[in-house]
Amino acid sequence: MPQIDRLNMELLKPLDEARYLTAENAARYRVILRFFYEQHQRLRYWLYKEDVFDYMKQFAVFSDYTIEKCEQDLNALSQWKNLISTQDTTKAATLEEFKNKKFRYQLSPYSIEIERMTIRLESLSGYGGSLEPSLFERIYTALLKIIDLSSSPDTAAIHRWWQDLNGDFESIYHNATDYIASLQSSRADELMKTEAFIVYKDRMIDYLRDFIKDLQRFSSAIEEFLKNLDEDVVNSVVEKLVEYELSVPRIDRIPEADEVRGEIKSKWFNLTGWFLGYGGDESEAYRLFNVTNEIIRKITRFAARIAESRSRTLSRKTDYLKLAAAFAACKDLNEAHRLSAAAFGAFNTRHLAGEFERATESITVGVWDEKPCTFKLKPKTRNYSESGNTGAVRDCSESKSQKLKEYLMSLEQEREILEGLIFQNRINLAKLPEVEPFVRITLLRWIGKAMGSRNKTAKTEDGRQYRVIFPKDHERIWLKCTDGNINMPAFIIEFEDVG
Repeated sequence: MPQIDRLNMELLKPLDEARYLTAENAARYRVILRFFYEQHQRLRYWLYKEDVFDYMKQFAVFSDYTIEKCEQDLNALSQWKNLISTQDTTKAATLEEFKNKKFRYQLSPYSIEIERMTIRLESLSGYGGSLEPSLFERIYTALLKIIDLSSSPDTAAIHRWWQDLNGDFESIYHNATDYIASLQSSRADELMKTEAFIVYKDRMIDYLRDFIKDLQRFSSAIEEFLKNLDEDVVNSVVEKLVEYELSVPRIDRIPEADEVRGEIKSKWFNLTGWFLGYGGDESEAYRLFNVTNEIIRKITRFAARIAESRSRTLSRKTDYLKLAAAFAACKDLNEAHRLSAAAFGAFNTRHLAGEFERATESITVGVWDEKPCTFKLKPKTRNYSESGNTGAVRDCSESKSQKLKEYLMSLEQEREILEGLIFQNRINLAKLPEVEPFVRITLLRWIGKAMGSRNKTAKTEDGRQYRVIFPKDHERIWLKCTDGNINMPAFIIEFEDVG
C-alpha cells in the first residue's frame, strides 16, 4: 500500500501557499497575486516591487500604500512560497547597488493553481455541469483502440489518445455528477413544485432520457470490453505512456518512472472502476443510471401533483348547472337513466342492510320501484358520541351541610373514644380492651408515622406530640378488635404533657 501512505503524508502537510487567502492583509495579498497571475497569462513572468507598487496605487482603496508596505507584502508572500524571489544583479552598476539587493518575483506553480481555482470560485453559481451522451460513445471508441496502440511504437500518439480518453472521462465524471447534484438540491425541489416548471418538464425529461439511452447502451458495451481486456495489453500501453512522460524534457522536476507508472495506473483504475465497480460493489455508471431514473420519476411526480392541484381549484359550477338543466329537460325516468349512464357511467354496487319494510319480495322489482325511506347515518369517527340531554344544576347545599355535620360528629366521637384510651398520657396497647376497627387503624397509623422518624416521635392529626416506646423483652400481644385480632409488639404511645 505505498500509494496510500504517500497520500496520507500529503494530506498531513500544511498548505502554506493558501495562507494569503485568510491572512490579516488578505485584501492586499489577493490583489498582488491576481496582478502576478494576469501578467503570467501575458507571458510576463518576472515583476519588480516597483511594478507591484505602481499597480496598487491605481486603486483608491490603497491610497495610503507605501513602497515599504509593498516590500513587506512581497516578503510575506515569498515566505509562504506564493512568490519565488531572485536577486537581480543585471542592473547593479555600483557595489552599493549590488549590496542593496534588488529582487524580482515570479509566481510559484502552487499559486498559479490557487489563482485559477479562486477565479473559478468567483464565477461559480450553482452546481453547473451537463449531461453529454456522446461522451460515452467517444470513450467506447477510444477504448477499442487500446489493442492496436499496445503494439504501436508511436508513444506520442498513445499519449494523445490517453489525454483524450481521460478528458472525456473527467467530463462525464465531473459534469454529470455536478448536473445530477443540481437536480437533487433543495432549490431544484422547490423549483419543480412551481407551475412555471411545467413548461420545462418535457424538455428536461427528454434531455435525461437521451442521456440514459446512451448511458445504458454504451456503459454495457464498455463494461463487457473492459472485462475481456487482456492485462498485458494494458501494461504495454502503460509502459509506453511512462516512456513518453520520461522523454519529455523538464527543468523543475524529473519524475521517477514508478511515480509516473503509479499515477497512470491510478487513473486507469478509476476509469475501469467507474464502469465495473469497486470490490464487487455497484458501478458508478449503474448508480448514475438509477439516480437519473429516479429524477425523471420525481419530475413526473411533481408535475402530476401540480396538475392535480389545478383540477382541485377549478370550479365546475357551470358544468354542474348545465348537467342539471339536461336532467330537468328529460321527458321521463328512462331518458334520465340514459343520461346518467352517459354522464357518470356505471355506479359501484351499494348494499344497504337493515330492518325496513318492502312492498314486495319480488327479485324483478328495481330500487326505483321501491318506496323511498330515510336512513340515519352516524359519522364513522372514533371520537363520535351521542349527544346527551343537559339538565339544571340542583342546589345540594343543605344536604352537603348535613353530611358535613354528621362527619364532624363522627370525628368527635372517635376522638372521645381515643381520649378514653389514654391513661396517664399513655396508651398501653397491652392493656386495651376490644376496640373498634377505626381505633386499630388510627393506632397503627400513629405507630408507623413515629417509626419513620429518627427519635420515634410524631404528631397526631390535631397536633399532639407523642413518642412510641418499644416493649421490653420484645413482648408481643394480641390486639382485639370487633372485626378480628392482630398480633403485634406491645407498643406504648406516650403523649407529651402540655399542661
